[in-house]
Amino acid sequence: MIKSLLRHPVALLLTIILHVLIALLFVVSFNINVIDSGDGQVTPVQLIVDNAAVPSVTSDVAESLADLKQSESLRIAAEELAKAELERKEQEDAEKASAAAASQAAVLRKEAEDAEARTQRAAEEAKQAKLEAEQESKTKAAQEAKVRAAQLAEEKAKQAAQEEADRKRVAEVARKEAAVQAALAAKKVKEAAEARAAQEAKKKAAEAKRIQEIVAAKVRAEALKKKQEQDKARAKAAKEAEALRAKKQREEQARIAKQKAEEEKRKRDAENKRLAKERADKALVAKRRAEFEAKKKEDARQKKLAADKAAAEKVRLAAEKVRLAAEQARKKKEAIAKAQADRARKAAEAKRAAAAAKRAQEAKRAKAEADRKRVEAARRRAEEKRKIEAAAAAAANQRRADQQAQQRALKQWGDQITRHVRQRWYPPPGTSGLLAKVQVQVSSSGYIKGIRFVECRDQGFCASIEDAFKRSEPLPSPPRNVFERTLMITMDN
Repeated sequence: MIKSLLRHPVALLLTIILHVLIALLFVVSFNINVIDSGDGQVTPVQLIVDNAAVPSVTSDVAESLADLKQSESLRIAAEELAKAELERKEQEDAEKASAAAASQAAVLRKEAEDAEARTQRAAEEAKQAKLEAEQESKTKAAQEAKVRAAQLAEEKAKQAAQEEADRKRVAEVARKEAAVQAALAAKKVKEAAEARAAQEAKKKAAEAKRIQEIVAAKVRAEALKKKQEQDKARAKAAKEAEALRAKKQREEQARIAKQKAEEEKRKRDAENKRLAKERADKALVAKRRAEFEAKKKEDARQKKLAADKAAAEKVRLAAEKVRLAAEQARKKKEAIAKAQADRARKAAEAKRAAAAAKRAQEAKRAKAEADRKRVEAARRRAEEKRKIEAAAAAAANQRRADQQAQQRALKQWGDQITRHVRQRWYPPPGTSGLLAKVQVQVSSSGYIKGIRFVECRDQGFCASIEDAFKRSEPLPSPPRNVFERTLMITMDN
């Protein structure tokens, strides 16, 4: 990166200016405060933007933002100059590669022109040899010389043409290879330039991010120091206010405890009566449900027995019909055989044998059909039994799933009510470590119908919990699939 900046002095200068301006951000400070929500929880860190409270912070932030905008504009200008310089260098490299390719192409063209000149010279020599051979044609020796010269000239011309073709082919291949090399060189130059640019941009972004993290860390340190000073002042004021509030709360809790003690007996009696009635209603519902399930099973069993009986009767009637048909056919065959016995005993005996064989075959088929129908009936009965058992299992699984879903919904509803009440509960001082179990009956609209402490050792602690429940009305409404509206909630401090 440093070598690249040294090759571009303008970009180096702008980068130095950018780093100097970013360093100015170290003097910026923010006033950060943690606000107590009143319920013992701490909210996330927030910025104080009250001009009356921190006017100097607002002006510092405005100046910091202005410096940041100016540094950002300078950084963008530096990046644009560096990019322009990089593009100029890439263009110069591409022009050099193109010039090298053009020079190589010129050399190849010159070689082609030389080869063409040599070809022309060879052709002229062949022509001259032909003329000389014609002049010596007057004599036999001249004729032989002419023939030899013509053959030699023709061979030279063929050789020259072949050499010329080879040179042209080599030149063409070299030209194409030079063009490909030039294109590859230009592509490599462009890819290298793009890679360098991407790497430079990545390094600059990393450097800027590191500087911003340093600035943010110093800002957070300054803000934390101011926050600690403010927290001390607020803690002192909060302690005094908490003491006054605790005193008032103790007086109010004593009054509430006295009032609740008078009504506790009446509420317990009413709650016991309600619970007894509720248990009786549940027992009646369970009894009716069991009777309905038993009746349903008995109806299914009677239907199955009736279906089995009907199927068996159907099979018996079919077998009887087949038997009667066979008997009638047998009687008819016997009558015909008896009428023809006098004319052809031998034929009658053959017919009786055939009739007997046919009866046996028909009886065999009837028996096979009866067996098949009996097996089919048994299979249908088994299939119906399997379906009934599968339906019963599915119903049981559905009931278990419904019960589990109701239990989950009831637990989630109880957790919602616990969180809702805790946000409005102010435990008395000195009750840390105490625990109370509260049974609460809630209406469908979220209002408390009854509340009873199952376990509680401190009257003030219990009174604060009951007061928190009443101040939290209406409570979160119960889910639609929850029919049990009585919850057992544990409150601990």
